[in-house]
Amino acid sequence: MSFHEGYVSDRVIASKNNYNPMRDTFNATADLIFNPDADILNIGIAQNDLMNDILKEKVSASLSFDPTKDFGYGDPHGSRKLRGLVAELMNRNFKPKIPLSVDHILTTTGAGAAVFFLTLGITNPGDSVLVISPYYGNFDSDVCTGTQVDNILFYPSATEDGDITIDFNELEATFENAKVKDNKTIKAVLITNPHNPLGKCFSKDSLETVLKFASKHTLHVVSDEVYGLSTYSHILDEKREDPFISLLSLESVDQLIDPSLVHIIYGFSKDFCLNGFRVGFIIDQHNELLRQYLKSSALFSYISSIMDRLLRNMLEDTEWVDSFFTINRRRIADAYTFATNLLEKNGINYIPSEAGHFLMIDVTSHPKINSLEDEKALFVALLKEDVYLAPGHIFHTRKPGYFRLTFTLDRQKIETGINKFIKALEQI
Repeated sequence: MSFHEGYVSDRVIASKNNYNPMRDTFNATADLIFNPDADILNIGIAQNDLMNDILKEKVSASLSFDPTKDFGYGDPHGSRKLRGLVAELMNRNFKPKIPLSVDHILTTTGAGAAVFFLTLGITNPGDSVLVISPYYGNFDSDVCTGTQVDNILFYPSATEDGDITIDFNELEATFENAKVKDNKTIKAVLITNPHNPLGKCFSKDSLETVLKFASKHTLHVVSDEVYGLSTYSHILDEKREDPFISLLSLESVDQLIDPSLVHIIYGFSKDFCLNGFRVGFIIDQHNELLRQYLKSSALFSYISSIMDRLLRNMLEDTEWVDSFFTINRRRIADAYTFATNLLEKNGINYIPSEAGHFLMIDVTSHPKINSLEDEKALFVALLKEDVYLAPGHIFHTRKPGYFRLTFTLDRQKIETGINKFIKALEQI
């Protein structure tokens, strides 16, 4: 007896057919990059190991729990205590124009889940999301898997992948082209600020331009701000100000756009260096109907009651939290200096960054890197050297020859990885 190989929904088919280079790369290398016992040097995943000593002590001390309260289901969208502590954390650090309250916060199993459920709440099947590009490659999964929604790419610069200065007219041109030429219905704009993979922060002018554009077309704006407290350029140069500006902090938001169209993503993976904890947040201050939906969908994105308690125990120690961010920024700044000095010493170009755990190596001018296939060949050569370095195409860079290097790791790993990158580059 023969059976049809599928028997699946249209949503599955649409998800499978969606162009998703990060998914394809991860599927091909999953046994290496997601296996802690694999013999590979992983300098491509955005992981900050610089605070492991401090976190080990604090997490261990925060594991205490109350069986009478913590063995039950708990609140699907996070306990009031946890959400209140997150509101206080963001009020101290993101400087929101309107202070956040407990009811503005919804908890999910990671920032990716937050993007997914928010996408379901603000789009319909067949709609599109305009994504400032290059972009974090998992947005191809977070936005498009199971939603029948696709991403429209917007590059701020016609030629340079490293430029994130937003021009209103260019946004308009991309929107009209998608609408008229491709018959697309764009419902939202998605940005990462600080930017992933470029490690830069959007200027106030660029953020306001995005809001004006979105307002003109009644589009939602989703700002993923998971690296907001991992900036370091102002540590390297004390004359500079912290480059990060949260959408929450803009004084003019309600003059530029209906604030019920503005939503923030946050989480514990990046600023708290806790990727594996899988805890994210949706911050929405003005859209009560959307929040009601998100509370219902939280049943499918439920952090454990033990995790809820652990995070509350950590966040209640505000002195420790504030000290953690200060030390983390200093360590990131030092790690960035170490990595960039190594690159410069070896004549390797890179795009300077100011936030996050990574920078973009730039070998686009190398004589043997002329096509996407050349970039992939270098990626494979690195794997043969037991090194995983994230290739630019998984972030939708246009020029071949970009690689995202995570530098918030042990210095010996960084030095070994860069040396092996140079060796692989010489051999292709």
